[in-house]
Amino acid sequence: MLVVLFVVVVPEGLSLTIGVSLAFTTGRMYTEDRILVKKLDAPEKMGEVNEILVGKTSTLTTGKMKVRQFLCEEKLIKNTRKTTLLNCELSPVTLELIKTSIMFNCTARIEMDDTSYVPIGNPTEVGLLKFLQDADVPVHALIMQKLGRIKAVSPFNSTKNRSATVVQNPNKPGTVTVFLKGAPEVVLEMCSSIQSQTGMVQLSPDLAEEIRSEVNSMASQPLRVISFAYFEMDE
Repeated sequence: MLVVLFVVVVPEGLSLTIGVSLAFTTGRMYTEDRILVKKLDAPEKMGEVNEILVGKTSTLTTGKMKVRQFLCEEKLIKNTRKTTLLNCELSPVTLELIKTSIMFNCTARIEMDDTSYVPIGNPTEVGLLKFLQDADVPVHALIMQKLGRIKAVSPFNSTKNRSATVVQNPNKPGTVTVFLKGAPEVVLEMCSSIQSQTGMVQLSPDLAEEIRSEVNSMASQPLRVISFAYFEMDE
């Protein structure tokens, strides 16, 4: 009787039968394993997958990076609509250093679509550029300042865990600035001072330990933590 009923249903009710089956399956996944499936056809699609590659945190992402929070001038600031980069009471010198550190030590580019300027390239660097755009920083104009000023580039790799770009300083003739970006444990060991609200201060062992504690806290959430540093020298 069941076989006859199924054969009769198939011609016009196949889609309904599959929908009910998928709804029953996703319902069991939620009640038994607490797995919430928002699209009914997801289990069917996942059934076609043989291997899944994930990162070190074993999470699946869309590859769209966003700055969630940043530590600057000894303050941990959450990046929200109310506390964007230009609305978080950082000193003008620090704001300029953040902008130039992101813009000059970056391989991502800016392209124009139908209505706006869109960052294209490495997901992490794209996320940093969007971080500036969210604060209404005109990245499409500032990134043009790099043209003809790049003197040397040391790209990122898993051994060094940092990247560096040497840029001719537009405001100080005969001077170059080395912009460094990378893992906090690598960058911190190379620094002797840190930017504060009152200017540059010596990076004491106690202050360095406080920074490491904040970095470990962010990394445990888990967030990808990136540090920035710079150094000026004669050309």
